[in-house]
Amino acid sequence: MVAITDFRRSGRIDSFRDLKYVCLGIGALDGKGWSVLADETLRGTIARTAERQSLGHRRLRCFQALLSAYFSFPVHGKDASPESATGWRGLRGWLRTERERLAKLPGFKPPWFEALGRHVEMLTAQPCEKFGADLLRGDPSGLNDALDSLSIPQTSWVLEEAVLAQMRAASALHDGPFKSTLPDLLPIAMGHGGVSIGEGLKVRCVALLVSRYALCADRPEQPALRDAATSTIGNPWLRRVNWDAWVRSDNEPDDVAREMVFGWLKGRLITDFFELLTVDGATDRRRLAYWLRFAPFVDDMWFALGTSAWQRPGAQFVEFRERAKGRLLNLGGTTADNNAFVMCIGAYLAVEFGASGNAFYLFRRDALSPSLSKALTSDRAREGVHISELKADVNEDTMRHRDSLGALKSWEQKFDDRLTRLIGKKPQERPACVPDLEALVSDVAVDVADLRDAGGALWVRETDRGSHLSRKLQAMGMMFRPGRGWFKE
Repeated sequence: MVAITDFRRSGRIDSFRDLKYVCLGIGALDGKGWSVLADETLRGTIARTAERQSLGHRRLRCFQALLSAYFSFPVHGKDASPESATGWRGLRGWLRTERERLAKLPGFKPPWFEALGRHVEMLTAQPCEKFGADLLRGDPSGLNDALDSLSIPQTSWVLEEAVLAQMRAASALHDGPFKSTLPDLLPIAMGHGGVSIGEGLKVRCVALLVSRYALCADRPEQPALRDAATSTIGNPWLRRVNWDAWVRSDNEPDDVAREMVFGWLKGRLITDFFELLTVDGATDRRRLAYWLRFAPFVDDMWFALGTSAWQRPGAQFVEFRERAKGRLLNLGGTTADNNAFVMCIGAYLAVEFGASGNAFYLFRRDALSPSLSKALTSDRAREGVHISELKADVNEDTMRHRDSLGALKSWEQKFDDRLTRLIGKKPQERPACVPDLEALVSDVAVDVADLRDAGGALWVRETDRGSHLSRKLQAMGMMFRPGRGWFKE
């Protein structure tokens, strides 16, 4: 470091010993991330001085010292300045050219120099690409030869580049083999595979896997991939710019990958609310199934939590709060165990509550109170909302989760009849009729056809008018047609 300080001050190298020390320390960072690599003039002086050494072994010693600095420089770390990183890439180009010149010189070449000839890709922008396929098959012999013969430290960026090469090799596979390797690759990409990798490289690896998975013909939800993507790249609807910068296809933002993960995350958060933050048992399972159908139409969502949900220490609650970060609010004016789930669907806000006995509320976004609008658009953490604002009289509609047994209509069907008309969105699947009817016919060999959505009737194909089932259907208000069974329009 004394030699580097003197060189930085004077711009001169007065002895071979100083030259050797400056070569070794060319990438050493100060407290501001600066290194000699950051200064193009100083870097050029070192290169020219090394090239002018009259003795071949001294020239090799300089080259070896610079090669060591090249492998040990923290190029993926957060401490190096952009200028130092640029200088490191310049050093890589010089090493590549100088190796070719040294190879032509007569005389003995040490084993490490011969090894660099076997692994000359180390001096390119894709230094570990040739190891990727072997590593994917579980064969690290080629990489280990490079590490050992070139004395590359275990803390070198080379280990990180080997991880990235493995991800690229997996991405080149067909759908089936790629999917089968994904569970093994994700821990490696997240730094849990025995190699400590920086946050920047984690993002690159996960982005690569997400983009490749989005190309699969069949891509069911992968919870581990979803959580890895949201924890490294970020929430796709809160950090759209970050996603578009990292997750790319054909050098363009990968919209398919982003929307895929966005859809997964919406489904996970909807499930979290009805499984963790509600208390109505079977009704909540039905509400979960109902709102999952609307997930593709949900543009945004918020969770207003009571004090109990904020304080719950279990792993599921901690993970939920992490997933929903940036969309969590404080719910005031109600019991500690009540929570609210607010979904933005087009021009409307749909509001469900966690505690029993609460109705569903639908609002137009342009009719919200100023304080509620502010809370939903604020960047501040844990903005507060009062329950009265989520039950205000200015709502567009209020509905209760009650089946109409006499009309043989489930609350889900009633919700659909009104919601799809108002919001202009219609899920592909129609909700089932009332569960009581489903339970009644579940143990009987009889067909049920609900054709009401297409302008027809609900039919139960029981043609024996005197059967026990027929008596039950008649009591439920259904009408009989000989030869066809019972129906309700």
